[in-house]
Amino acid sequence: MTDTPTKPRLDWVRQDIHIHTTGAELHRRLSDVRAHGEWLAQHFRDYGVTDDHDVMTFALALPLRTECARLYRDPNEAEAIAFIAAGESDLAAITWAFHEEGARDVHVTVEARYQRASGPLGPLLELLLHRPYRTQALRESLWNLKQLIERSNGRS
Repeated sequence: MTDTPTKPRLDWVRQDIHIHTTGAELHRRLSDVRAHGEWLAQHFRDYGVTDDHDVMTFALALPLRTECARLYRDPNEAEAIAFIAAGESDLAAITWAFHEEGARDVHVTVEARYQRASGPLGPLLELLLHRPYRTQALRESLWNLKQLIERSNGRS
């Protein structure tokens, strides 16, 4: 019997918000990876996009840990906008799902999948520090995106 490598267990954090805009406008904003740096929370550092706009990179600053991400747009995702790991990446995926609840009312959910820190303190750091910081980073990013879109649409 040969040993087969097992995939690491992934954890996730999820946040959601309502934005007063159309689904088409939100899709356009989320699809333009060059503009993500305008609204990502300060926890996302060194944001960049490759010259061909296919891959985004950033460092997610957490207490006692920095997670480097290298993500590309998943071409197979039809129901959401998903960015998945491109080679070496501490984050496995970030997925933006949304549905229109009215003419100018969209419910947005973002989910980040990642592998938690290992070692004897990994689970404790995850529970007390890393998970709350990841959650806050997503929450602030959603709030920033909401403010940017609603201000540009004349609402606040």
